[in-house]
Amino acid sequence: MSNEQRIQILEEKREKINNVSCSFCTAKWLQTTLMLQNGYNHSCHHPAPHKIPLEEIAADPAALHNSKFKKEQRAKMLDGERPKECDYCWNIEDLDKNYFSDRHYKTSDTWAWDRFDEIATCDPNKNVYPSYLEVSFSNACNFACAYCSPEISSKWMEDVKQHGPYPTKHGAHHLDYLEKTGKMPYKNREHNPYVEAFWKWFPDALPHLKVLRITGGEPTMSKDTWKLLDYLLENPQKGLDVAINTNACVENKLIDKLIEKVNKLAQVGVKVDIYTSLESTGAQAEYARDGLQYGKWLITVDRLLKETNSTVAIMTTINMLSLPSFIDFMMLVMDFRKEYNKTFEVNRIPLSVNIMRWPPHLQCTLLDTDYRIKTANTIEKVCEQWLKYYTKEKYARLYLEEFDQIKRFCDYLRTSEPAIEHRQDFVRYIQAYDKRRHKNFADTFPQYEHLIEEWNAKEA
Repeated sequence: MSNEQRIQILEEKREKINNVSCSFCTAKWLQTTLMLQNGYNHSCHHPAPHKIPLEEIAADPAALHNSKFKKEQRAKMLDGERPKECDYCWNIEDLDKNYFSDRHYKTSDTWAWDRFDEIATCDPNKNVYPSYLEVSFSNACNFACAYCSPEISSKWMEDVKQHGPYPTKHGAHHLDYLEKTGKMPYKNREHNPYVEAFWKWFPDALPHLKVLRITGGEPTMSKDTWKLLDYLLENPQKGLDVAINTNACVENKLIDKLIEKVNKLAQVGVKVDIYTSLESTGAQAEYARDGLQYGKWLITVDRLLKETNSTVAIMTTINMLSLPSFIDFMMLVMDFRKEYNKTFEVNRIPLSVNIMRWPPHLQCTLLDTDYRIKTANTIEKVCEQWLKYYTKEKYARLYLEEFDQIKRFCDYLRTSEPAIEHRQDFVRYIQAYDKRRHKNFADTFPQYEHLIEEWNAKEA
């Protein structure tokens, strides 16, 4: 199928989706992310997660996905009301009515589309099994990315326990706030009622799944991840796509074990895709994703592509620190495609382009509009060249769906008002981050070196 045909089909599906209601999205029924380390849940990664009440899962483990709160949002969508938590998509659609937002992409995806009519006509208070399940068992992680947080990363937890919260208005990571909101992760040695409920519910949910994704933390550091992969080996499901996230910088023995499990699952007919994250290169990537060893990441991704038949998808979290080397990152993606793509139809290195909005002191909109417009124009011009390939033997190109995501990101850079109110927080955050993490912002980002002094002076 050509790029143009895919877009035409997507346009036809978008019309059908909008005919149900202007806010309808089946992800609220068919997709769920379970953060079992603290009992939080959301459908789609854009809305803020909500707490699953313990009394709900005690009465019915299916409440892990079918919480009372989520059912209320489903009812709004069927009535054409825009749930406030889904504002990421509303912002994209309000930029231009012709843009595809993620509610269009998700509802049109293979894991959701065959249940479209069922969901469009169902009672929003009815329990449903998801088609797409993402599960995190633990916050164990050897990374402490600049935009992450203690409930997701144990390395972040160590930082805040040792040094206290960051001196920012938002995203300071006060541990008392985590306690108050129920976001404090269960310790590994503690009984976790959410994990217990999961293992009661999962055997019944498994036959309904088309996608099962294991995330974290760093999933390879969790014992329940390996328990789940072994369960799938013992109970293989035809047609189930399994995905596992990894930062690709854990101990080699864990990468060896991952490759072994992936290949064993393939032998019993279970396809496993691997997801990793990056959006910049070299020292700048290592700065933003604290714990990353860029050279090791490259070697691990190469191993995963070479020693398995899996795709290795790259997810981005584009923030202010990504922009200076984002084009270099895109060239890296194309280099992998040159090496490992054998046709245009099968892309082993898919890319998703996501805009970071939290914490606000790291978002791209802190930068002046002129700089963002210039950056956006350069990114779009370079990426547009990759809509076609250059040599017959190299199957590297940018796909239209990816270019659509890049274009909407570039429009966001051009049109958003500068978030001047968060600049002083950026300065305070970077100064504390450098001190705690033994880094040097000015040396790593010469493009931004002047900002620390400028934004401090303007505030004063």
